Amino acid sequence: MGGLADKRAAIAGAVAAGGLSEAEVESRVADLLAGCVEPETADLRRLLTEYRDLEALPADEADARLAEAGEVFAPEDDA
Repeated sequence: MGGLADKRAAIAGAVAAGGLSEAEVESRVADLLAGCVEPETADLRRLLTEYRDLEALPADEADARLAEAGEVFAPEDDA
């Protein structure tokens, strides 16, 4: 799901703004997504909320959102 990857990249970008190394950023993002640590900023908290909301979407609803965004599905992808 492209939306999750995009949100994860945005979270990593927000974490990287703190001047951490690439390995530290990946570790921090993993901890944030797992809920092991709390986000430091309101922006990071918002990104995590959006990520978790996307994660929680049922498959049909996620497919409808992708279709609204212009994604094209092959006939074999139809239910």
